[in-house]
Amino acid sequence: MKATWRFTVACALALAASRLASPALAASPEGRWRLVEQRYEAGTANVMADESPLHLELTIESGRLVGRIWAGDDPSSAVPWPAFSSKAGSLATDVLERSADPLLGLAAARYRVQPSPGDDLVLVVTESYQVSKDGSALEGTLHVKFTGGDRNRGGYTLHRRFEREK
Repeated sequence: MKATWRFTVACALALAASRLASPALAASPEGRWRLVEQRYEAGTANVMADESPLHLELTIESGRLVGRIWAGDDPSSAVPWPAFSSKAGSLATDVLERSADPLLGLAAARYRVQPSPGDDLVLVVTESYQVSKDGSALEGTLHVKFTGGDRNRGGYTLHRRFEREK
């Protein structure tokens, strides 16, 4: 009985050590990412071709997911993530939820884009990403739901793939 118990404990310790080794670190969403692919719904066309490069930088600080995002090559233009960007720049948002699981390589955020003055159109955005097994890509979706008053006004989903820069 003691030998079986020792073997069970040794296996559990080996499994725990292997989960804390490089695969867990490779799966962490922390780092700097560059958006390389973005497609609508079930489409196959990459709609990133004519866009400025979009960068996302994620860190875990005091157990909390923190990020910043910017278009182009100048990180000094970054705004806190999550953020909703348009051609006019980033729009004001109310963060409803933000979460991460570094060991599973997950990062997610849900936020509301504030309506323009005199408009009741509200965008509720959910971003959800997972790091690839080899740690080189961050893949997931950005789902936008349009609401206004008490009506659902539709929405869309973008499938996104970021590649690790740092």
